[in-house]
Amino acid sequence: MIFPAQFVCFATPSAPEWPDGIDASITASYLAVVLGIPLLGYVVMVLDFRRYLRSLRRALVVVSRAATSVPYWALLERPACLRAFDLKLPCTETDVLAAYREKAKTLHPDRGGDLQQFLRLQKHLEEALELVRSHNAPVDASL
Repeated sequence: MIFPAQFVCFATPSAPEWPDGIDASITASYLAVVLGIPLLGYVVMVLDFRRYLRSLRRALVVVSRAATSVPYWALLERPACLRAFDLKLPCTETDVLAAYREKAKTLHPDRGGDLQQFLRLQKHLEEALELVRSHNAPVDASL
């Protein structure tokens, strides 16, 4: 079978080859942008992360040098009678009595302490013993 001449395609020697110089430069630019921006972001992220770690180390040094006392708001959650003896719940009656004896050594009027402070300490002792007994009392399941 013979094809007519109008359907036959021959490569002409004057047709330019693809990719030419402009196409190659545009493709290279596109690849540089597509690959360069994430790479640049990664480098900036690593540098920023190192700066973050240095600041975190400085913050930890500051926090480690902070006062180790109990903050005021945390002391409000303990009853005053236990604060007087530096105790926290749960504690036992023997803990309360031992703490009372230690405080009484310094606050007793016979040892040079103030009578009002000693009376307040005794009041705190009664309240603390009552609180500890009620806290340690077994719960009746039949109620």
